[in-house]
Amino acid sequence: MKYKKSISALAMLAFAFSTAALFAQDLPDAKLKIVGSFSNLNMSTAVEKPFWTEQIQELSNGAVSVDFVTLDQIGLKGTETLRLMRLGVVGFASGNLSYMSADNAAFDALDLAGLIPTIESARAATNAYEPVLDEIMQETFNSKLLLTWPSPPQVIYCKPEVSGLKDLAGKKVRVYNKTLSDFVTSVGGTPVTIAWPEVVTAFQRGTIDCGVTGTLSGNTANWWEVTDYLVPLNLGWAIWFHAVNLDTWNALDPEIRAFLEKSLADLEDSFWKNAALEAQDGINCNTGEGECKFGKEGAMTLVPVTEEDQELLTTLLKSTILPRWEAECGEECTAIFYDTIGKSVGITKE
Repeated sequence: MKYKKSISALAMLAFAFSTAALFAQDLPDAKLKIVGSFSNLNMSTAVEKPFWTEQIQELSNGAVSVDFVTLDQIGLKGTETLRLMRLGVVGFASGNLSYMSADNAAFDALDLAGLIPTIESARAATNAYEPVLDEIMQETFNSKLLLTWPSPPQVIYCKPEVSGLKDLAGKKVRVYNKTLSDFVTSVGGTPVTIAWPEVVTAFQRGTIDCGVTGTLSGNTANWWEVTDYLVPLNLGWAIWFHAVNLDTWNALDPEIRAFLEKSLADLEDSFWKNAALEAQDGINCNTGEGECKFGKEGAMTLVPVTEEDQELLTTLLKSTILPRWEAECGEECTAIFYDTIGKSVGITKE
């Protein structure tokens, strides 16, 4: 089995951090405690961890030092991020927006299944919605949004044989948000919410038949060892964020805050570039066909996406997924959605 170190992605990304170094002259010392995403994600090993453990010190000429851990390394499932930030338990932390939707349905707005087909449209929609997310985080969770980025496309992994969406009927499918639950229910499946660190075990025990995650995310987390069929229908982007407790942020020297804002803008660009690289690479790695740069070579069967399945997803988005989300999020939330994300992707209120 070929297992290439994800650090190779680092060289390919060519981080654009040179300008940030201009802000590093004579910075006051600062010690940061950072909670990153999950340790078995390529975006963490190739982009996030190197930035916090190596580059930030170099860019600041040694003024900024960091203690870095990931969610799973401290025993978190990912749903707790903003609640812990509100309590001041963590300062800087990463989280998945959809994991926060139990607290506010607005966090699902960028991940409505089938809404955003391309990474270019995903970035435009995310940029349009960031001020909304920041306002919610500040008012409800005493936290400031610093940056956002995507996972690779969210696709379907199955252990039993499937040939398309119709075969999800009767299957137990791992999901991570309400919109995916609505999608799975609509095609006749049973949605099962399982935390990211527990999915492989769930497949092994037969708790689930299929699951949704990113093309490369599932690969580096070894889903290819417990599933056999990959359906690369893009259901969304599982947008991530990095935020900071407002008290922690305001306690920093203004020069450090300015330095971090510039450096994190460059980090955000690197995350988006990395996700574009991961999209096809994950498919190649899972199937063992084509060049596999960042993951582990498997032997999954690739199930071609049919025009019928693509049309069904679009129909379900309009008839079921979006209306159900609107009902849950409320009138004001829905209006904001159409004024931001809706305008960006060309969807209007019917």
